Amino acid sequence: MKKIKVLALIFALAVILSGCSGRNYASDSKAESFDGGYWVENDMGFMPEAPMEEPETEYVTEDSAISGNSSSMNSSGIQMPANRKLIRTFNLDVETLEFETFLSELKAEVSSLGGYIESSSVSGNSYNYSSSRNANFVCRIPSSKVDEFIGTVGGLGNVTFSYEDTTDVTLNYVDTEARIKSLRTEYDQLLELLAEAENIDSIIVLQSRISEVRYQLESYESQLRTYDNLVDYSTVNLSIYEVKRVTSAEPETLWERISSDFGDNVYDIWVGAQDFFVWFVANIPYFIIWAVIIALIGFVISRCLRNNKKWQERKAARKARKAYKKAQKLAENKPAENENPEEK
Repeated sequence: MKKIKVLALIFALAVILSGCSGRNYASDSKAESFDGGYWVENDMGFMPEAPMEEPETEYVTEDSAISGNSSSMNSSGIQMPANRKLIRTFNLDVETLEFETFLSELKAEVSSLGGYIESSSVSGNSYNYSSSRNANFVCRIPSSKVDEFIGTVGGLGNVTFSYEDTTDVTLNYVDTEARIKSLRTEYDQLLELLAEAENIDSIIVLQSRISEVRYQLESYESQLRTYDNLVDYSTVNLSIYEVKRVTSAEPETLWERISSDFGDNVYDIWVGAQDFFVWFVANIPYFIIWAVIIALIGFVISRCLRNNKKWQERKAARKARKAYKKAQKLAENKPAENENPEEK
């Protein structure tokens, strides 16, 4: 009989607490009388005991959160907490003429604001990679100082691209907190039942449920810590490029556009000529090596042809034809020269 009572108690407790673990606070009076309570045994069997009173939580709407008014519901009928939970993410592309100086000042600024660099990478300027250097940084900055940091980055270099994304996780945060609170209540009550259980089957069932509740608690608490980290520290993704000339602002008038484009083209031609000159001078050793190789190949081919009889015969025949044609031309010119003295 005691085993049946314990099992019935466990089943009733699981049903009751599963209803209060979500955010569906219905207005049904019967459901409210069971919400957060637990079952006790009296002369009439197992009956629900009144739930414990919990401190009221102060809520405010989106508008009152800004104006500082007390709690109320928004247009959707959902109560909103006073402190918004906002996750802000920034993406910036930055040009700089002084690459090393920019990186050192960037690191110093992150440290002075109480942030940290989550990841970084630098590439370029190696022996086989002669183009300009670039770097990628993921910076975590305290949310209260991230706007100051963005302004500082704009002063250190030329920002060519900027993007900001803000995600409001207030409702998810409140929902997670409510689930954690409900699970902790269930966990404490399960421990009390486990301490009073005497049957081995009841103990096994209670321990299994306790393990499930503990796993859910750890999962929700981990999610809450992730939210806190993302809310307290905004993420700034920086792509930094080393350039020889920063990108100018977009011109407005026609002549400004013509002047800007003409200047850009002249600069590109000048840089291209410099690059070609540097490439030509730097590759002179290769040119010398290729010239020597080509000369050796020509010498070997000529030696082989000299020892070839057919080639020698064709060469002699070409020379004979050239000599014959030359003799014919001389013979045609001689009669004309002999006629001129007789006429005189």
